[in-house]
Amino acid sequence: MVLIFSCLYFSAKVPVSSENLDEFGLLPIIELNDTELRERRVKLLENFITSLQESTRLATGGEDESDWFTEEARVKWNRENPCLSRREMRLQYKQRKHVPYVEPNSQWQEVLREYSKLHRTCLHRIGDPVAYFTSQNSTVECKFTILDTELAAGLGNRLVMIASAFAYSLITQRVLLIARPGILPPQLLCEPFEGSSWLHFDPNQLVTPFNRDSRGLGSYWNKSGSFHSRIDIARGAEGGDDTSQLIMDYAVANGEGGYTEQLDSRFFCDTEQDYYKNVTWVYIMGCIYFAPKLYAVPSFRPVLDALFPDKMMLTNLLRDVMSPSDVVWEQVKSIQRDYGLQRADRRLGIQVRYRYQKEQFDRMDRVVEARIWQCAINNHLLPPVVTNSRRMLPHVSNRTTSVFVASLFDGVKNNLSDTFATYPTETGEHVEVFQFSHEGLQKFGVKIFQDALAEIITLSYSDYLFVTPQSTFSGVAQAYGGLIPWFIGFRDELETRPPCTRGQTVDTCFQVPLDYVFQCRYDSAVHRKEISTVYPDIQKCLEADTPGLQLITKQPEIP
Repeated sequence: MVLIFSCLYFSAKVPVSSENLDEFGLLPIIELNDTELRERRVKLLENFITSLQESTRLATGGEDESDWFTEEARVKWNRENPCLSRREMRLQYKQRKHVPYVEPNSQWQEVLREYSKLHRTCLHRIGDPVAYFTSQNSTVECKFTILDTELAAGLGNRLVMIASAFAYSLITQRVLLIARPGILPPQLLCEPFEGSSWLHFDPNQLVTPFNRDSRGLGSYWNKSGSFHSRIDIARGAEGGDDTSQLIMDYAVANGEGGYTEQLDSRFFCDTEQDYYKNVTWVYIMGCIYFAPKLYAVPSFRPVLDALFPDKMMLTNLLRDVMSPSDVVWEQVKSIQRDYGLQRADRRLGIQVRYRYQKEQFDRMDRVVEARIWQCAINNHLLPPVVTNSRRMLPHVSNRTTSVFVASLFDGVKNNLSDTFATYPTETGEHVEVFQFSHEGLQKFGVKIFQDALAEIITLSYSDYLFVTPQSTFSGVAQAYGGLIPWFIGFRDELETRPPCTRGQTVDTCFQVPLDYVFQCRYDSAVHRKEISTVYPDIQKCLEADTPGLQLITKQPEIP
């Protein structure tokens, strides 16, 4: 397994009245029956699609797309940007034996098509994005999100950060662009938007705000503190609720001081988002999943709820926007073919992350192995073995369980392999244990990322998943797969506790957010109230995982 660095930065409930619920648009939904609710969601998404189409119409400047994106150009683009996984990946999820497949919203693909059209129209109209940016040109009716992250961030962190930024860009109808080379190697994922590209907005790092070599051009950007100060001034002025008083071309969404790696708390407020509507370029930087807090923005919720009523937003974003490249996809198929994973009657995935690598592995390996074994036996996911030679051996069964292990170290794989090679199982079934890689040290590079993504996707095809805490690698696997994992007890003080804890959701954790309460001084209905109280579908992550917030997904009962 290739373990990629995961960056993590550490830093009385109030009842909700019916008036507040009504203000947030929740009360009508509560009062509707299922049929009325479905009809409402369909109508809401029809309006959202119409709004996307109108944004695209304004962006064209009167130019007909058929004049430049002809059928020949479309065929050429798809030939140069092949993506087998876009057609094949969901089919494999449907074929799993023990995990019910959840169809996405029927309007989801139409939303993606319209967003793709907006994306390619805007990039066609502005030409070179950096030249358009530095010229301070705003003649084209388009708005943009620039996503940046630390190059030391792990693959899992990058993927959830990109997914979060896309969710924000979609809901606000912004064109998402990846800031610079190295963040997302082009050999890793397919280009998601037909006729366009989201890669390499700033290849020479000329205008990245937090880049020390920006040659002063980073001064184009207004940091969040100055942006919020101008909001405060505008709100204090006569008629201060008029957002047109504050129009800025460039704004950084991140906090300042010691909080530059996360979006500022005020970013997730309705009033502030009204002002962001007037900002042409919004810059987001970090490596932490923040999508759950988008659900806490009241004006964002109606469309998000309509698109993802089961709250499986990350699952659908990963499967349809972040499809693995053909190179990675062929590697996934090769792993499954070579190890015979698809022939198994049951598939168990295990991801073990030793955050402190070799030192922690040496100290914790035996404990972790024992907890994994006990968790599997307690939950009937692996068969017990016969260790007493005087006991009658069971009849041989044709049933096979495949175990796929992803870790920098091979301790768990060797332990399970030796156990099942030495002792017969009580059920007579056959257990096979596989591991693709175990480098022992974290590494970086295009090939390393490709291997890591192949392992993530392979884990996601499991029927059952064991993970260790604070791992975005496994968090991405569980989200791709639509799986509720078991968290293996990983702390020394957990000796007396159960060996594992079942997760509460498919969604991964927004690790250590700046706030668990609203910091929205101009939104009095929610200001300083606990997010999980106002919106019960956003809850604190389990103690067995890590402090944070996550969406509580709804899916068919998973055994």
